[in-house]
Amino acid sequence: MLTLMKQEYYKTFKQNRLYIWLGLSVIFPLAIMGIFKSQRGAGSITDLGHATFYVYLVGIIITALSVSQEFSFGTIRPLLSRRFSRGMIFTSKLILNFSIYITLFVGAFIGTMIGQLIFAPKFDFSERISYAGNGWQTMGITVMGTLFQMIFVAALVLLITNLVKSSGAAIGLGVVMIVGTPILSSISILLINMAPILKWNPFNIFIGMASYGQASPSVIKSMVHMSQGTVVIAYLVYIFVMYAIAYLIFKKRSV
Repeated sequence: MLTLMKQEYYKTFKQNRLYIWLGLSVIFPLAIMGIFKSQRGAGSITDLGHATFYVYLVGIIITALSVSQEFSFGTIRPLLSRRFSRGMIFTSKLILNFSIYITLFVGAFIGTMIGQLIFAPKFDFSERISYAGNGWQTMGITVMGTLFQMIFVAALVLLITNLVKSSGAAIGLGVVMIVGTPILSSISILLINMAPILKWNPFNIFIGMASYGQASPSVIKSMVHMSQGTVVIAYLVYIFVMYAIAYLIFKKRSV
């Protein structure tokens, strides 16, 4: 497995220029805070200089490409010829993608801390600034919330990538999930109004997890019509089902 992971990282650095994406994760919050004076307050700093959007987008792109390029470049053939099972290959993709998400967040955090020291030196992380708590707590909740959303969308992206054999379609869907949250919320409300049982639709669960820690349990319940605990359980079930289906499709794809 270690050999397989080394190959995965090598391919990602060579094919997708991962070092550029990681470098930009540091530069992005610095640029935002440096260029826009209005983005030097608590909201921007705890959102990693709005680099959570960048991390989200790059994470989805890397996720889609990690599978589609395996088949388009034909690199899966030598892997299978070395007796790596498809299960091991798929697992290596998940480990690769998750580690990239974390590294992108670390880069964005470093860039944000540098930007805060240069452009907002008087900002006090110990002051309470939101429902989540002080600056550090709010930043932590923001990062964890974004990561949970990425894992959910990544499962959907992997499923679509394997199903239609196109990274473009999967990336497009991922972008819609990122920027179209108000639209998804409207669709979810419409579905729930049509039939209460449709509160279990994936859009509603996604919105519930996106709001986790950002709003009180009562507010979340009024939004998604279920408790926080129920949202978490439904989220985990969806994650398991989507990744399982993505793997089954990956397992049956011809090389």
